[in-house]
Amino acid sequence: MTGTILDYLIEYGDVPFSEMRFTEVDAAILCKFSYFNFEKFVPDLDSDMPSVSLSNIMLMENAEELLEKGKYSSVSKQMVELMLKGRRFQGLRIACFTKCTDRESQTQFAAVTFFTGPRRMYVVFRGTDSSLIGLKEDFNLLYTDHAKCHDYAVNYLKTVSKKFPHKMYVGGHSKGGHLAVYASMNMPPEIQNRIHRIYSCDGLGLRPGLMQDGKFKAIENKLYKLIPQSSLIGMMLEDDGHYEVIRSSGLSLIQHNIYTWQVDGRRFIREKKLGNNAIFVEHTFNGWVESQDDENRKKFIDGIYSIIDACSAEKLSDLMKDGGKKFNIIVNEIKDLDEESREQLKSVFKAFTVVARFYLKTDVGGNIKKTIKRGAGRVRLPMEKLNQK
Repeated sequence: MTGTILDYLIEYGDVPFSEMRFTEVDAAILCKFSYFNFEKFVPDLDSDMPSVSLSNIMLMENAEELLEKGKYSSVSKQMVELMLKGRRFQGLRIACFTKCTDRESQTQFAAVTFFTGPRRMYVVFRGTDSSLIGLKEDFNLLYTDHAKCHDYAVNYLKTVSKKFPHKMYVGGHSKGGHLAVYASMNMPPEIQNRIHRIYSCDGLGLRPGLMQDGKFKAIENKLYKLIPQSSLIGMMLEDDGHYEVIRSSGLSLIQHNIYTWQVDGRRFIREKKLGNNAIFVEHTFNGWVESQDDENRKKFIDGIYSIIDACSAEKLSDLMKDGGKKFNIIVNEIKDLDEESREQLKSVFKAFTVVARFYLKTDVGGNIKKTIKRGAGRVRLPMEKLNQK
C-alpha cells in the first residue's frame, strides 16, 4: 500500500496499538492533529480534569470547531473521520492543551499530550501557526540559543512528565520539532530515560552552540528527524546529518505539509538524497547565517519585522487583503527608513547574494550537486569572499 497518511489510516486504522507498535506515520499524524483547535474541548495543563477521548469530543456541542481551518480543512475533516472510524485512534485520549501567543515577547507556543494506550503518551509541540508573531519567533531562533518558547517547552515537558509517569514519545512539526528536541535534551536523566523516541517532522535545526554543549548527545540516538526532499524549514540550521529524506507529492514549500508525505506500508517512502532546490537553499541560507554575527542577524530580522508590523497585520494572509495595499505600505516603510537602516538592509542582501553566487559557481553552472548524498556536509564559504565585495 502506497499513498498518504489518509491511506495509512484506511489500511491500518482498525489495527489497535496493542497489535501494532506506534509508528513514524502515527507520530506525523498526531503532529498534524496538534494544529487543531483544542481550546474548547481539552483540559489545560493546570487542570485536574481527566483527559478526554476523541470520540467524546466529536459528540460535544460545536464539535466542528475542532477542525483545522484553512486550505486543507476538507482533508483535515477526512483525517478525523478516519481516525474515528477505526480502533487505532478511536480511543485516543487528549489532555494538557496549552497555548500562548504574546506579541510583546514575540512568542507563539502550543502543546498537547495524546495517550495512545495504558501508560503510553505522546507529547507534541505545535509548529508555527499562520501568525506573523510565530514567523518572527522562528527567525529569532537564528540569532539566539534561548527564546521564550524554549522555556515554555521545557516547563511543559517537565510538568506532564511529573503528572503522568508514563513511557513517552515526544515530537512536533516545523518549529514544534525543534522544541521537541530542545525540551528533551534539557530534561533531567530520570525523565530522559522515559523518552523512547523523539520525532522531528521537518523541524528547524539547532544552532551550533546548542549542538556542542553536550546535552544533545544524551538524546541523539532517540531522534528521528524526517524531512521531504525539497525541505526548506527542516534544513534551516541543519548541519549534522541527523535526518532522513522522505518523498512528498508537493512542490517546494508545499512539501512542508504532512498531508503531502508519501507512505509505503507502515513507514514513509525514503529518498536517497535531497532535491536540488533544497540543497541550494540550504547552502545559501545557512551560508549566509554563518557569514553574519548574531548582532547583524538580529538587526536585519528586527528591521524586516518592523516594516511588516507597520501594516497592522496579524496573519500572513492579511498581507494579501485589500488588493495588495499592505504591500504598498511595506514599500513606503522601506523608502522612509533612515540612511543607516537602508544601508544595513542593503548590506545583508548583498551578503546573501554573494553566498548564493559562490555556491552556484562551486556547484558548476548551477547543477546543484545532483550526486550529493544524505548527510553530506556543506561546502564552506570562505569568509574573505564577503570582505572582497
